[in-house]
Amino acid sequence: MPTTQLRLALAIAATVIVLPWPMCAQDSPCSQTPGVNVMLGSEAIGMPGRHAAPYTGKVRTTFEQKLADGNTIHSSSEVREARDSEGRWMTERQMGCAPGSDGQMHPLTFVNVNDPVAHTSMNWTEGDDLQPKVVHVFHQPQPQTPIQKQELTPEQQEQRQKMLEALQTRAQDQRADTRTEQLGTKTIAGISADGFRTTRTIPAGAQGNDLPMEIVNETWRSKDLGLTLMRINDDPRRGRTTAEYIELQQGEPDPALFNPPAGYTIEEQTLTGNVTGGIIGSTMNP
Repeated sequence: MPTTQLRLALAIAATVIVLPWPMCAQDSPCSQTPGVNVMLGSEAIGMPGRHAAPYTGKVRTTFEQKLADGNTIHSSSEVREARDSEGRWMTERQMGCAPGSDGQMHPLTFVNVNDPVAHTSMNWTEGDDLQPKVVHVFHQPQPQTPIQKQELTPEQQEQRQKMLEALQTRAQDQRADTRTEQLGTKTIAGISADGFRTTRTIPAGAQGNDLPMEIVNETWRSKDLGLTLMRINDDPRRGRTTAEYIELQQGEPDPALFNPPAGYTIEEQTLTGNVTGGIIGSTMNP
């Protein structure tokens, strides 16, 4: 994949990101193993008017999966985060490694900044001295006037109603097999958080399984900060993933965290969207 397309994909996506960069030795600081990326943070991110308290923190995500032959897969990663009182949000994560000009492998750091005030998002990569130092700035499209909905034919209305009924039945079945329990309060990274656990049971035979399976999700959230401080997903089909803040400092972060680094070239793109906000193209600005 060309470099420009890869970086554009990284800017837009992303709960799970796969990069084609070579990996380092297992004991290297940039070594990685497979896992599931559980996102923490605030539902207010990127939404003007829903800004929560500013902070700087670090999230550690661990993954463990036990295989049928007795083997176990482990992985661990850390992400640095910051959010200011205007709703700007920065994430800094390690993304594998690449060979440097000295012939040695060096860790790569991917930085993403979302600015709901300026309606932009930008990203850049640090640690690769063989590639151009570029900051990609994406200008988000302005909201467009919705197109008036076209009336459905009787046949289309019937099909739509059947689809809604099927979705409602499926949701009711899932709720019937799900139980929720409150876990009280505990302290995470020095912050008080309220927790709850949901357990969903997949009946025997529903997915080709001989016995019932339980999927457990646990969430711990700080109401004061508007942050999810810990999330655990334990799925026998995919393993156990835990994401938790291990460092958290309240207060305004360093403004420099939201600015491009010195010595980088700025490349701007204007993203164009349809009436539902989907991205349909981009225009390069010189």
